[in-house]
Amino acid sequence: MTKLMLSAAALALAFSATSAFAQDEKTTTTTVDTPTSTTTTKTTESNDGYASYRKTVTSTRHYNAAAFVAPSGFVYHRFALGEHVPAAILSDQDLALADYGQYALAAPPSGLSWIRVGNDALLVDTSTGEVIQADYDLFAS
Repeated sequence: MTKLMLSAAALALAFSATSAFAQDEKTTTTTVDTPTSTTTTKTTESNDGYASYRKTVTSTRHYNAAAFVAPSGFVYHRFALGEHVPAAILSDQDLALADYGQYALAAPPSGLSWIRVGNDALLVDTSTGEVIQADYDLFAS
């Protein structure tokens, strides 16, 4: 009987753990027409503990900043939510966006930081490198 109760408790714990990681995802697409162009912005938000931060945004406004200089050996690719940036990117202080307000980025909560990778701004967990939020094409080419 003890083994049965222990197994049932372990099973209940396993089911509750998987449901705790379930994510709700919402995608919104906005299109803005101007006399000279059409801009489409797609925003995806997930709820997994970083509810107010976890999203992707394709910027409609582009900021002129110095050219992106990647660490030696790094080849750019667009990071998705949940991916981990390499340690070489995470530790490169030249890629940190300490002046995030200048680019209309929200102040990061404790443990998160804005970094620049290519023309994108990424909100990353500073201890793991996990991408929490991505603002694609924030910087002009």
